[in-house]
Amino acid sequence: MKKNANKAQKRKANKRKAQKLQPVSPLREFVRGKLFDSVMMLGMKEIYEIMEEERTRICGERYVHLEDREAVRAGHVPGVLPMGGRTVAVMRPRVRTKDGSQEIPLETWEEFREADPLTERAMEQMILGVSTRKYERSLEPLPAEIETGNTSKSSVSRRFIQGTQKKLDELLGKDLSSLALTTIMIDGIHFADHVIVAALGIDKEGRKTVLGIQEGTTENSAACKALLRSIINRGVSAERAMLFVIDSAGVNPISS
Repeated sequence: MKKNANKAQKRKANKRKAQKLQPVSPLREFVRGKLFDSVMMLGMKEIYEIMEEERTRICGERYVHLEDREAVRAGHVPGVLPMGGRTVAVMRPRVRTKDGSQEIPLETWEEFREADPLTERAMEQMILGVSTRKYERSLEPLPAEIETGNTSKSSVSRRFIQGTQKKLDELLGKDLSSLALTTIMIDGIHFADHVIVAALGIDKEGRKTVLGIQEGTTENSAACKALLRSIINRGVSAERAMLFVIDSAGVNPISS
């Protein structure tokens, strides 16, 4: 049994190594980049919401008179955070003591500043969770510390991943009927032992939208068909003439 397990692990390692050595097609790089950019934008929104929640815990609700209020909101200032292997500009919420004499630092800002919350592993976890529809099972209940105001590194990280993954699920489930698409690009993206088939739409103004993702296989034709059915069900017209761009070495939505 142990020998068979070692052989299986070796095959997986060799497969990952072979995938890394394969040249990445321009189409795959383009689709992957737009998918990752979408996740990063959602992650930035989640960071802002998390910091605003901490500010509300410190200052109290907006426009509510509190006699014992000890801190007040003090607008926002530009800041930078590591995100997805990059440095991004973020408007940092500020808090000051009631008399305005001292700034009160946000613990969540310090946590995000110390470590990139959108690591490759976190990105993979979010995309795989949504594409495999194991999303709900992959989300554990939020730690109680979040509710009590304890902003430990682990609780903030979990809240970030869960919140961003929920936003991704909502994005990839929204109605698409308002999009006037001219082009749809489809390609498979490898994550360790998984293949995710992604569809990217481009409208007549050149705006790009991630339309959907679907768990794939080595063959990918079934996944492509499922993905196309999904985006049609969400409003993409099957009657409109469009250009479809695929990687002939990657996915094939037509063959069975």
